[in-house]
Amino acid sequence: MKAKTWKISVFRFDPLKDTEHRFVKYTIPRSGVRTVLDALIYIRDHEDDTLAFRASCRQGRCGSCAVHCNGRYGLACEMPLKSGKNTIRPLAQLPVIRDLVVDMEPFWEKYESIKPYLVRSSKTAGRNYRNRRELEKKIDCILCGACFSACLMTGKNPAFHGPAAYVAVNRFLHDDSDAITGQRLAMVKGENGVFRCHNMFNCNEACPKNVEPAENILEIKKNID
Repeated sequence: MKAKTWKISVFRFDPLKDTEHRFVKYTIPRSGVRTVLDALIYIRDHEDDTLAFRASCRQGRCGSCAVHCNGRYGLACEMPLKSGKNTIRPLAQLPVIRDLVVDMEPFWEKYESIKPYLVRSSKTAGRNYRNRRELEKKIDCILCGACFSACLMTGKNPAFHGPAAYVAVNRFLHDDSDAITGQRLAMVKGENGVFRCHNMFNCNEACPKNVEPAENILEIKKNID
C-alpha cells in the first residue's frame, strides 16, 4: 500500500539562536502536497511557523525559491517530492541568513559587474535585435542563482563572475545593437574570467530553464583573441 505521508528533512539555522546548522525531520501528509515548495508551505503553516524560505510566483518564473533537494539544485515550486526521505538545503556558495534564505548579494555583485544591460551608440542605434530564437539560450535565464551555487569555481575563487553573469555577457555579444563588445570581452578574459571555467557542466545540470551556461561560456571563449 502506497505511503500516505512524505518524509522531509530541512536545513535549519537561526543566527540569533544557533552556533551551527542542523537538520529537522518532518512527516507530513501527501494529500495536496506534490512539490518541495508545497512541503515547505505545509511545514510553515502546520508544523513550525518559524521556518524561513523564499517563494513568490509558484510558476517557475521568478526564481526566488531555488534550493538544493535530493542531490540537485532546482526551483522548489517545480521539484517533485520522492518516496523515502527528502532532504532540503539552501543554495551553496552564499551566506545563510536563516534556514533556506541566503544572502544573494555576492551573486548580484558579480552579475552587475559585467554591465548586464544594453549600451547603444550613434553607430548602433539603427541596428535590429536578432531573432529571439537565436537568443533563447541566452535570454531565458531567470537569475535564480542555482548555477552560481552549483559551480565549483565560484566557491574557490571569489573573483570569478559565475555562470549567470557569463550568460548575460554572451547575450550582449550576440546583440548587434550593443556598442561595447570590446569592453565586455575585456571584462571576462582576465585570470579570473571565463578561462577559469573548467567545463564541468554542473551549471547546466542545475539550470531549471535549460539555458546551458557552459555552452555560453564556450562561445565567449571563442570570441576572445
